[in-house]
Amino acid sequence: MKKLILLAFAVFAFLCTSIYGQAPDTVLVPSSDATGVSDALTRYILGDTTASGARNNINRVYKLKRGDIYLLTGKSYYNFPLTLIADDDATTQPPVIAPFPLADGSIPRITFYVYGNTYFKNLYFQGMAPGDTRNSSDRPVNIGGDNTTFRMKNCVVEGFSAAGIGNIAANTSVFMEDCLYRNINNISQFNGQFFYNFGTTMDTISIVNCTYFNGSSYFLCNASQYAKYIRFEHNTLFINNDNPFYVPYLGKAVIKNNILFCPASVGETLTERADGYYDWDNQHLAVFSIDTIPTDMAAANNITEATRDINLSNNAYFWPQKIKDCWASIDSLIPPIWLNDRTTALFNDHAHYPLLKNTNNVEADPGFSSDVLTILDSTVNFVKAIRLKGSPHKFFYNPSGAPIFPCRWPIPENLAYSNTTLQTAADGGFPLGDLNWFPAKKKEWAAWVLTDVKQKENTVLKGFNLSQNFPNPFNPTTIINFNIPSAAKTTLKVFDVLGREVATLVNKDLNAGSYQVDFNAAKLSSGVYIYRIDAGSFSASRKMLLLK
Repeated sequence: MKKLILLAFAVFAFLCTSIYGQAPDTVLVPSSDATGVSDALTRYILGDTTASGARNNINRVYKLKRGDIYLLTGKSYYNFPLTLIADDDATTQPPVIAPFPLADGSIPRITFYVYGNTYFKNLYFQGMAPGDTRNSSDRPVNIGGDNTTFRMKNCVVEGFSAAGIGNIAANTSVFMEDCLYRNINNISQFNGQFFYNFGTTMDTISIVNCTYFNGSSYFLCNASQYAKYIRFEHNTLFINNDNPFYVPYLGKAVIKNNILFCPASVGETLTERADGYYDWDNQHLAVFSIDTIPTDMAAANNITEATRDINLSNNAYFWPQKIKDCWASIDSLIPPIWLNDRTTALFNDHAHYPLLKNTNNVEADPGFSSDVLTILDSTVNFVKAIRLKGSPHKFFYNPSGAPIFPCRWPIPENLAYSNTTLQTAADGGFPLGDLNWFPAKKKEWAAWVLTDVKQKENTVLKGFNLSQNFPNPFNPTTIINFNIPSAAKTTLKVFDVLGREVATLVNKDLNAGSYQVDFNAAKLSSGVYIYRIDAGSFSASRKMLLLK
């Protein structure tokens, strides 16, 4: 047994070294140093080098202390892999990363420019404060490295005037999980996206169990670019001004089990429609819309209209009466809709689009508490200020007038809701929206997705097949697809590099079909794993990499 343990440790160390170049270690970053409190974080990380300027450890984990405030006076640039975390402790304020006022009293932009694989966990990014009149393009993160992966888990982003995450690189992947964005751009209409792509093809965009509370612009804006895969699942959008999605050219996407409350709250005018404000094809402002993929883009990404696979299901959207009354009071204003005519036609054309699915999307009031609904008054005032050309109106949500800068902890709002139908309307009978507002259900869901297998509809089978998991690397969830052209007793198991079974994902008789398994590896350690399928006489295995 002792030899087995030593062998396992040696194999894991070898894998870490072969994958990263060095095994990771962890250091605690101080919030102040001999120079002072401002930029101590930046000085520590950028200064963690040898005398020749090389990184001491390219895979070092930088830990921030909960309860501390890390003040920055400007942008910072990281041309190496960056892991920035805090301990898992929901009872203590997360470490806050916030701007330090400059000598002239102005508030600087504190964007992290990252050019290597990046992981942020348990952090609180604070941008503007109430009364801040900046209307610049400040955001916490810009992704600048081609072919890199950015991951953010259990972070809060508060009060930035532009996109939460901006992408300026090619073939990148973004994974967001358990994050909360609050008060994103309280000044103008089109700044303030949850995610914004500046104009390059992306590999993966995955946003799961996140909340966007009181934002100004798009939730997910991939602009007019292609993304190979988008997963947008179990998210809660609570008020945004523009259409939540600007993703016309989707190839493979899962957009399901979400709540969108008061989306596209400013509505539109016919002049805006003609000018393409909200839709590239001058169609009705819609919560969700897609279009045919341009020929050159389709060829470059090996995609056809017939192979586009989009699952739009189990989403609830709702516009409260206050915002409807506001629209009705402004003669030129046209309310938004769920899908416009072009998008509806694509989903209904099963002959040319056999893999497009649009089911169980309902207009229904979630039943949020009266405490959070008080923000609707500010939303109405904001819409009127824009539409009637009145003075600009800021709608920074600050209950009880308590101090909110440099951070508000614990988070004041609770977006659990009372509609019992929606509380069981997601896959597996779970609540729609961000499950972090239903902690007990979130725990059940994590166990459920570990072993859930779902048969995919409208698929053409071409023999047995086990696909590469997607995304890969992953943390902690990934999707495994497989085909069986005839009924068979099927097992799908996961093993570590020593051949020990760590999970059984499928163990049942399955009919012929194409299947999808959502695998949650939250209980496993980082490393290489092998997943293997046995179906009748067919066997196959593939490797996958879990990075936490």
